[in-house]
Amino acid sequence: MRRYCRLLAILTAFVLLLTACDGGGEEVGDELSPIPDEQPSPDVPPVSGEADDESAVTPEPDTTQKPDAAPVPDEPDTTPEPGADEPEEVAHLSGGLLPEVNVVGEGIHIGELSYDVRPGSCTVYVPEKGAYVPFLVLTADDTGNTLLLRRDILPDARPFNSYSATYPDSAIDRYLNTEYIQYLDAVQPLIRFTDIAVTAPDALGVSGDAVQTVQREIFLLSCTETGFTELVNAGKEGDALSYFTDPAHRTASRENGTAASWWLRTPDTYYLSAAYGIGADGSLGSGNAYNENGVRPAFRVPSDTDAFPTTDIVQGQTVYFLSAG
Repeated sequence: MRRYCRLLAILTAFVLLLTACDGGGEEVGDELSPIPDEQPSPDVPPVSGEADDESAVTPEPDTTQKPDAAPVPDEPDTTPEPGADEPEEVAHLSGGLLPEVNVVGEGIHIGELSYDVRPGSCTVYVPEKGAYVPFLVLTADDTGNTLLLRRDILPDARPFNSYSATYPDSAIDRYLNTEYIQYLDAVQPLIRFTDIAVTAPDALGVSGDAVQTVQREIFLLSCTETGFTELVNAGKEGDALSYFTDPAHRTASRENGTAASWWLRTPDTYYLSAAYGIGADGSLGSGNAYNENGVRPAFRVPSDTDAFPTTDIVQGQTVYFLSAG
């Protein structure tokens, strides 16, 4: 028995010695190494310096102010320096030099320049805002006054009104008789208050044709006066003018020569907020009163007012001009 125990002890010691000799080798196991914190998850692609699909990325706008940016050539900065004088306004295509002109002959009554008398030459130059501007002399009426109409459309388009197309006290009516009339200060003593027919307010919205009379110094022409006399949704405002029997005479341009539409004082009575105007091609149309269209002011002066000839307004031509002096 003692011999057997001693043999077992020797064998156990031998096994321990072999195990100690193999302890320096790599341990192999079934467990995976932990994923380092910096390693991305296998389901998420690694982030690179550029997006794979640039079309799916909306860049933030670059709001950095560019140094010493050059101004856009087509839109120069015309803002005057603080305290600078306003530039003097001069006429370009409106026919004019400043009002100081020389008379080169006898004067003629303005009524004798009307289209009814002189259809080939019915223009008179009127001082407007410091320059002579051409006006058409349309007709001398039986009240002793002669009707003038600005040949070219004013530079700025304007709305007829904020909503209602009733002409009296509309935005365009107020503009003509408070602001624009000041541009005619050199001849304002000649301008007469005259009766004009306008559509009655209760005609709007019901295709009515009722009219009433108001007095104005400056006004717009009507559908009837420009030759549109057979309209269903309009009243008869005044009498047709012989000048507009030629449809080509209904077209008008701005002073730069560009044809444009222009307002009439007649509302389209099918609506509450629509007024008639003449298009750039001379056709009649109507639009919302708050739309902007061209403006051609008209007014009357006494038919026996003298117009004087001069060669100082249009180079190489003798034309007539109007003066209150």
